Amino acid sequence: MISYISGEILKTNTGKESYIDILTKSGIGYRVYVPTNTKMLSKKEDITLYTSFQVRDDSQTLYGFDKEVDRDLFEELIGVSGVGPKTGLAILSTYDREELEKIILEGDSKKLSKVVGLGSKGSQKVILELRGRIDFKDEDKQSIESKRIKEFKEAMRALGFSGDTKDLYVKKAEKILDKEILEIEDLLKKVLSD
Repeated sequence: MISYISGEILKTNTGKESYIDILTKSGIGYRVYVPTNTKMLSKKEDITLYTSFQVRDDSQTLYGFDKEVDRDLFEELIGVSGVGPKTGLAILSTYDREELEKIILEGDSKKLSKVVGLGSKGSQKVILELRGRIDFKDEDKQSIESKRIKEFKEAMRALGFSGDTKDLYVKKAEKILDKEILEIEDLLKKVLSD
């Protein structure tokens, strides 16, 4: 599975199907389909995208996003029955994350049905299935917190902590991260100084 790609832009295409051709440092080129509202960079610049690799009977396709949370939202969208990758990409091309969050939380299927290829029944299905599955408000914060805790645990192991002592420090770190988001170095200092 390809979940992240970085390289030099060879070609960009905007239109009905927006994509970026990326040449990686290993010399392999990939075509990555992106939402039309992705910030396209000029040719010959480096780019980094979070990707979703979708395999179908007749194709293997990469879809790319500026942010990891947008990629995760895309994967949630295509998890809704009847919503394929092209429709998921069309939804994220029509509405940014904040607008989509508002539409789903308010149950505005009429507005969502304006997405090409989705329709009225499809928009209702997306709202019903995603409303209970995704906690939009805290997703960005939770994503950062879980990464920090993972980094913190690795740092504690590297420092020689294990067992109950490590678990105690992890709990302290979780309490601190509930109040404020810190870089890993600052988090280590704060936990170990208490």
